Amino acid sequence: MRNNPDDMSNQLINKIKTWLLEEISSWEEKVNSSFESSYEDGLLDGRKELAENLLEQIKKWEEE
Repeated sequence: MRNNPDDMSNQLINKIKTWLLEEISSWEEKVNSSFESSYEDGLLDGRKELAENLLEQIKKWEEE
């Protein structure tokens, strides 16, 4: 039952998207605060990049 909001797989995808958007939002909050560690900055940048790319890939899969 594709595109049925009650479908368990759709619920899971929506939870994943919400979590990814929270990761991106969290990056913006943390970057705006004062981080002194370039190692931490690198980790945060990587998490943000992964979240953005995964959201983009999910969108492509949904269009198929």
